Amino acid sequence: MNEVVPLKDLMSTAERWANDILRCSPLSIRASKEAAMKGLDMPLEQALSTNFWGAQLLRQSEDYIEGPKAFAEKRPPQWKGR
Repeated sequence: MNEVVPLKDLMSTAERWANDILRCSPLSIRASKEAAMKGLDMPLEQALSTNFWGAQLLRQSEDYIEGPKAFAEKRPPQWKGR
């Protein structure tokens, strides 16, 4: 995603995006960052087929279950980072 805003709205928009990110699971944020940074040096097909360590850790975490559970229960998730 991206967004183009007038200069006067830049900081408030950046803060809104940062707050959206901070509502996500810390493990998910870490896994996304790892995939984005390491994937930059790979061909697209390789990056898409690589099983990055952070994603493996996320799939084995309590947070991986908490996200969908909180969504189904219509409540904010309680991330544990494990």
